[in-house]
Amino acid sequence: MTTIQLASATKRGITPSLIASDRVEGTAVYDAPGKRIGKLEHLVIDKSGGRVIYAVLSFGGFLGIGANHYPIPWQMLDFDEELGGYRVGITEQQLKNAPKAEQGGSWEQANRDRDEEVYGYWEQPTPDQTSSLISSDRVEGMPVFDLHGKRIGKVERLMIDKVTGQIAYAILSFGGFLGIGEDQYPIPWSMLTYNEKPDGFQVDITEEELKNAPKIGPGENWEQTTRTRNQDVYDYWEVTYYWIVVPDIP
Repeated sequence: MTTIQLASATKRGITPSLIASDRVEGTAVYDAPGKRIGKLEHLVIDKSGGRVIYAVLSFGGFLGIGANHYPIPWQMLDFDEELGGYRVGITEQQLKNAPKAEQGGSWEQANRDRDEEVYGYWEQPTPDQTSSLISSDRVEGMPVFDLHGKRIGKVERLMIDKVTGQIAYAILSFGGFLGIGEDQYPIPWSMLTYNEKPDGFQVDITEEELKNAPKIGPGENWEQTTRTRNQDVYDYWEVTYYWIVVPDIP
């Protein structure tokens, strides 16, 4: 989808559909003709910018040489609703020479040379300088603390824009904070600060703010979203929209 198409969709009151991080992990990957060639293992996310830098894919069945893991720029993946998975225009020959993630290697330390190698190999624009990275499967379940260091909840999952790879929300549960059960709240990623000690996210939210905040009702699906609902969340927390906004023309 181009920038113009994104802008047009936003003007019609629609924002790109989202996908939950815990549903991305394990999602099948198909080649251009629709043959299953592997799966998506996890995402590597820029903590500061709140965007997916790499989708780490395993292609063992494609090459027949074991489930090697390959970091692929997110923009190379195209979600196919009918297949329920991602299509990638990758050939076996390309993959044989592609950068891959070594067993036991950590991709959570930013490495500009590595970014340029991966993105350059796949002929994609290298992302802006990243600070530090984190794996999506490590984010899920990570504790959330208030400004005083008291644990008040945890990260349940992330809601990711399928098109841009931007994290629309971190879904947090704050049952212990309010004492009224495990309610879940969509919180813009920019409100979260990662701290190594204690290992988790810090957020400046009061109990009073949370009582009136938008929350996810039982059985609600936030993967098909509307501009109104997105605006409600971002406006409530007074955070700048991550998506394109087209002003109304008089």
